[in-house]
Amino acid sequence: MLKHIPRLPRKITAVELQTILEDRGFPTTLRTVQRDLEKLGPSFQFDSDGCKPAGWAFSRESNHFQLPGMDGPSALVFQMVRLHLKPLLPETCTEYLRPYFRQADNVLTEMQIPFFSQWSHKVAVVSRGLSLQPPAIDSDVLSCVYQALLYGQQLDIMYRRRGEDAPSGRRVHPLGLVMVDQNHYLVCTLWDYQDIKQVALHRISSASLRDESVRPPEGFDLQKYIAGGAFGYPVGDGKLHLKALFDPDVAVQFDESYLTPDQTLVEQEDGRVLLEAQVLDTAQLRWWLQGFGARVEVIAPESLREEFRQLSRQLGERYQGRASSHP
Repeated sequence: MLKHIPRLPRKITAVELQTILEDRGFPTTLRTVQRDLEKLGPSFQFDSDGCKPAGWAFSRESNHFQLPGMDGPSALVFQMVRLHLKPLLPETCTEYLRPYFRQADNVLTEMQIPFFSQWSHKVAVVSRGLSLQPPAIDSDVLSCVYQALLYGQQLDIMYRRRGEDAPSGRRVHPLGLVMVDQNHYLVCTLWDYQDIKQVALHRISSASLRDESVRPPEGFDLQKYIAGGAFGYPVGDGKLHLKALFDPDVAVQFDESYLTPDQTLVEQEDGRVLLEAQVLDTAQLRWWLQGFGARVEVIAPESLREEFRQLSRQLGERYQGRASSHP
């Protein structure tokens, strides 16, 4: 019976509980259910609303009740969820999990064995890139977007594109939410068009739910959309066959972390290593190669080599001659 008592703001009546129990093979009377609710309420931190019929619920702050009780590994999982997955969860789920988070903290604090309780201090997630401060996102907007994604509803938003002074209205069909570094992007279609768009959440000034269901493009799959290089900012129409010479101290990383499953590495007479791989033709690829500076030389395709040749020429012109007049 306790397992079927919800947490506020949802409620359940004694009649509904009696029906649930009987459906599960526990025949009982309404009066027995009522007596048990009144007897168990103070011990397990749930109460009625005093209405007729009475609605029973656990309070928002009551501890989570579980048989068997939460153990160390379970508590550790909930702690990791809160630390690393909370930005990806809708507020309704976060609210539902809050009692589990509190109980996990209590379990880990009270454990005599320190291994589990100290785990969060021994692991971390670090990005190799320079971390920028995340842009501010309106909490009401974020909550509305999560709800639209959760229930498959359309949105009306006020959105300001980069470079614009004022926002303008759009009707949105949300398809997915993607975090790229510190930025949240809503993958969606607009109005009745079928082409996929990416909308930065920090540029949405307001959002409201529409009482209409999302109409996704036929066959759309978020994971396939990402794997196709949508967030790598495509430059060409597909893949290119990359050939690049890396200094040996740089190339060693590709022995353990492959650029692609089909890559090949061949050591050259001058000690450098030739990497060959089929990669997506994206701006992200160019940024990645530029990050190696003079420790990489693009060999092919010729069009990409020419891009880097021009880039090198521009850098040389910028850094040659007199010092910059800027402080």
